[in-house]
Amino acid sequence: MPPMILAASTQRTIGWILAIVVMVGFVVYLLFSFRIGKRELGSELELAHNRKPYFEDDDLETQRLDRALGWSLVTLAALSIVLPLYWLMEPARQENAEVGWVNRFEKRGANSFEEACSSCHGPGGVGGVAAYTLVDANGQFVAQVEWKAPALTTVLTRFDESEVEHILNYGRPGTPMPAWGLPGGGPMTSQQVHQLVVYLRSIQLDQEAATAEVEAGIAVGARAIVTADNPELTEAADIDAAVEAWLAQATDPDSADYLEYGRLVFDNPAAQGANSCARCHTPGFSFGASDEASTAELIATWPKLAESGILTGWQPAQGHVGPSLEGVETHFPTPARQEDFVRTGSEVGVGFGNARIGTGMMPGFGGRVDADVIDYDTGGDAVYSRILTTEQIAAVVAYERSR
Repeated sequence: MPPMILAASTQRTIGWILAIVVMVGFVVYLLFSFRIGKRELGSELELAHNRKPYFEDDDLETQRLDRALGWSLVTLAALSIVLPLYWLMEPARQENAEVGWVNRFEKRGANSFEEACSSCHGPGGVGGVAAYTLVDANGQFVAQVEWKAPALTTVLTRFDESEVEHILNYGRPGTPMPAWGLPGGGPMTSQQVHQLVVYLRSIQLDQEAATAEVEAGIAVGARAIVTADNPELTEAADIDAAVEAWLAQATDPDSADYLEYGRLVFDNPAAQGANSCARCHTPGFSFGASDEASTAELIATWPKLAESGILTGWQPAQGHVGPSLEGVETHFPTPARQEDFVRTGSEVGVGFGNARIGTGMMPGFGGRVDADVIDYDTGGDAVYSRILTTEQIAAVVAYERSR
């Protein structure tokens, strides 16, 4: 049993015991302090309480005084025990109140998520699809597409809570994500938006699960490369071994396949592209343009995509919701500076690269510590898992700088 819950349980037990002792003492006091007798008849002048003879001094200053002093000593001893116990239990009481508050907000946030968000982002925020109508600059219909709604199970690594609240309040232009908060014209109060964020804390992946998710997406791309280069491989075990061997050599910066490996990290399809760069930086990636073939199929199905300029072909890293990465080396003179930016993301009003000012909408992929949120399992700051390793960030930056 966690120490906090044990402390709260002990505190409750002591409270009940003290309440019972006080109640029993009060009943005893009532029974022995009031004399219950037969109602007497006669003159009120003789029977009135203030006319009756009181106890003699010898009685008052001996037995009754000793009894009063004895009960006073008992009361003082009880207070001497209760007050320190109350003081000792105060930290646990405060923590229990905080946990109760978080649990209530988490439950309400889960209900709001189920009603408002799960239809696009999937149950538990694992990712899904959203029907979305693309229009041109004049507001004319272009295409009806299935937009990949990203998983939210690493969203608090990519963005801090104020950035997530901003997205919930105002939505994301150019995507199906609408404004949910009152400031952006949505139906949710600021408290409801915060409750959603508290719920999102509870579904964030631990490091092992986040790493496995990213590696699974990279393996999908590696499998496509291996099977295309080795059509003779048909057995699953042989393909898995070949994929493992390809990845082992491709992750070496001196390998001929290193940039291809960086591309796989950039285009990672896992979690509906939540952990990839292409979702924001490649036109059409979020609604199915994942390679030349799928892009061509989209344009054939919806000719107005090309006519409107929304999707004119397969254009990796040429910019969509996020900017084009062509010539990114002019904004980041060294790979190390760009790697640091990918690791931490942008901050509102903070400069990065060559005099650009951050908007907070570029996510960070290198993990995050939130000193404003308590992790009640550890008692320390909330630590959110990194999405990409240092080596993976270096590979994706190398790929981007090669565009």
